Amino acid sequence: MLLFTSHIASSIDVYYKLASFNIPKDGPFIETYMTIGGRSVQYKTVKGGFQCAVNVSILITDATNKIVQAKKYNLNGPIFIDTTNIPAFIDTQRYPLSSGAYTIEVVVNDNNKKQEPFKLIQVFKINYGSYPLQASSIQLLESYKKTTMPNILSKSGFDLIPYNINYYPETQNKLAFYFETYNTDTFFGKGKTLIYKYFIENNDNLKAVEPFSAFKKVTTAPVNPLLAQMDITSLASGNYNLVIEIRDDKNIIQLQEKTFFQRKNALLPQTYVSGNFKINSIEQYFANVKSIDTLKIYVECLWPISDMIERERQINQTIKSDTAILRNYLVKYWKDRAADSVNPMKIWMEYLKSVNEVAVLFKCGKQKGYYTDRGRVYLQYGKPNQRTVQSTDQSTYPYEIWQYYRITDKTNGQFFTNRKFLFINKSIADDCYKLEHSDMKGEVNNPRWQYELNKHNSDGIHNPDNNSPGNSNNQANDLFNNPR
Repeated sequence: MLLFTSHIASSIDVYYKLASFNIPKDGPFIETYMTIGGRSVQYKTVKGGFQCAVNVSILITDATNKIVQAKKYNLNGPIFIDTTNIPAFIDTQRYPLSSGAYTIEVVVNDNNKKQEPFKLIQVFKINYGSYPLQASSIQLLESYKKTTMPNILSKSGFDLIPYNINYYPETQNKLAFYFETYNTDTFFGKGKTLIYKYFIENNDNLKAVEPFSAFKKVTTAPVNPLLAQMDITSLASGNYNLVIEIRDDKNIIQLQEKTFFQRKNALLPQTYVSGNFKINSIEQYFANVKSIDTLKIYVECLWPISDMIERERQINQTIKSDTAILRNYLVKYWKDRAADSVNPMKIWMEYLKSVNEVAVLFKCGKQKGYYTDRGRVYLQYGKPNQRTVQSTDQSTYPYEIWQYYRITDKTNGQFFTNRKFLFINKSIADDCYKLEHSDMKGEVNNPRWQYELNKHNSDGIHNPDNNSPGNSNNQANDLFNNPR
């Protein structure tokens, strides 16, 4: 089971999440959550004030491109009076789905104004059959209350209002969440004690941050819900994970789930938390890193944003295997990058967050995420504005098309607009995608990329002047020229 969060650049501000749950006797289902930014859509006059409205289209296909769920509906925002304070509005939908791989396409249009719609294409998987002890997604909540009338927001006797972003400003001092574990009665035994331990860990070094932890004892059952919240008033700004562990009566961890979130707390001094330590400077951060292997990784992961001279220096630094030399190099590297205008600690922590993201999103066998083509592009140019994933076309290898509306090359600072990248996975058995074509300066440019994409067509060998196989690649060509 995978959980995705997306805020795709568009005229309409939409914060979107997808989560999966399971009913042991009835089967799994997914929930989609959306928050529509009120200021990003047009309001119109209605009885009692003003109101915004959007049209939502959702299409879910399976691994064979068969449509398994489709829905199109209008979503009305709340009626308001003050046009200087336009409220956001939320939407939740449920779709029963069996275990497997799926693609969801979401389109949101403004009903009252012609503007660029919100569009999202995302691949996700549901797997509730490979391990007897199973768990749902972690659902972050804005609030919750006891259910008086069952509705789409109801679970385990409570109405759960989703919190659709992973960002907690200082005005948000509670981290509330909902979680389910399945089949604990058959896994541990009926009438046994199950321990939920939940805590906040630092995303950069995966160390627990005190005192943000708690536990709850429950009795095993087909479904064990966990509804809880933590006070994060004193949690400093930083990148964190909410971690939930399922432990047996001997306190042995049997399953662990986590979800990422960011905290901004201007009410506290600007510090960076590493385990139980508060770090105030770049020198202090790297001085706190004792492992030579970790320091080497911190140097190696710089290569996607470094020029050729810097990369050569980085190779030399890692060969020496001297902790003092590696620390000095890292401090100087980030101070040079920051110059006099940016806090070097800030840009290092932001970059490290991206390195951790590519480690999860773009791993390829034993190859580190920042050494893969997708990982390198993600770090060098940032997160793409549009990411189209196509993994089920019978005539082509799995491929991805990334589009950047505005792009800056972090190795040299050059700026460009509207650049695209095509990645192809020819091995299929793993998740290793190779960059085959791009219109970005300095990247591989292959006008005959459609031949690389097509599994069966090799006519290009006999006709080198032809750039298109002329058959099943029409969809790929359209997606590259018109990403969506």
